[in-house]
Amino acid sequence: MNKKELQRQESNKRILDAAMIEFSKNNYQVATLTDIAVRADVSKGLVTLRFGSKAGLFLELVKLICEKELIFPNTPIKSFNDAVIDVVAYSKYLAKEKLNVAKFLYRFFVCYEYIPEDSRETLKEHVRTNKSLKYFESEAKAGKINKRFDAFGALNLFMTNCLSLSISTVNAGVDFIPDKDYLVMLPLILEPKKKGK
Repeated sequence: MNKKELQRQESNKRILDAAMIEFSKNNYQVATLTDIAVRADVSKGLVTLRFGSKAGLFLELVKLICEKELIFPNTPIKSFNDAVIDVVAYSKYLAKEKLNVAKFLYRFFVCYEYIPEDSRETLKEHVRTNKSLKYFESEAKAGKINKRFDAFGALNLFMTNCLSLSISTVNAGVDFIPDKDYLVMLPLILEPKKKGK
């Protein structure tokens, strides 16, 4: 590895470390690229050049976390959009719960990829009405969900643990409850709430 590449890796690590600190200290929505650049002792332009945006930084952090404990080895993580990141990353407990959040995001996006498109609208409705578990059980029995990718198993696990929560928990800005907030986020991830509404 040449000196230039080594310097690039070192600066990337400083930026990512700074992003994790800022996201956990000030929460995702408040933290700015300028804050992250100052903490990393680099220019804001460099942060933007390397990672593009706050969402890009957070996605990279999730990827790094997932690499340490992959749920589905050799399966690429899907891209996130800003609305999804906004739902997940605002919690001031992000640093403490980062592995749980990463596990959820990785599992959810990998599983959702293998749910047939014609079943997704029904999935959204059942998630909204807290009938998710029964829906997935019936879909699995009917062979409509591809068990080879364990989509039913992974999503069923989260739904079983989270049925007691309501969407209002997230909308009210309540902090993450470890291992229990994930079903609440599903409708917002499937159909992100528009800003100002």
